[in-house]
Amino acid sequence: MIKTARHYRPLRATLVALAAVATLASAGSWSGVADAQVVDPLNAVEPGKGFSGVSRSNESMDQRYSRTGTALSIAQVRQVAIGQTREELLAVLGRPTGQHRNGAWEFQLALPFLENDHLICQYMVFFDGNGLLEQAVWRRPQCADLVTAGLN
Repeated sequence: MIKTARHYRPLRATLVALAAVATLASAGSWSGVADAQVVDPLNAVEPGKGFSGVSRSNESMDQRYSRTGTALSIAQVRQVAIGQTREELLAVLGRPTGQHRNGAWEFQLALPFLENDHLICQYMVFFDGNGLLEQAVWRRPQCADLVTAGLN
């Protein structure tokens, strides 16, 4: 019996399926579903969380007077940890600049940027029912990148 191309179709389909499985396995997605990206609960960027706006009350003042923040080092901000009490957070970040109706605290932080400059960053922290820190978010990605060394 002479085998025709028709007899090799199941073999070709099997080889295509095996190639697809090998491709997914090598990409780290054996199930075919893309791996979920892990979100850092302390350094997510969520500008839509209701951060307060900043405006100058006297238009003749230039922008360097419109935003101020608590000067902290990157190492100090990295001391913020899930599960901290409000008192522990105050010891790390200082007093918040505002409190939201949902109980979240907002901070204006002056983080070191370049040689002799700083970047004013808005940081909001959220507490669980026991008053322990459960999440914190940045308004701007540049601020999260400073703290996470761009690994966020």
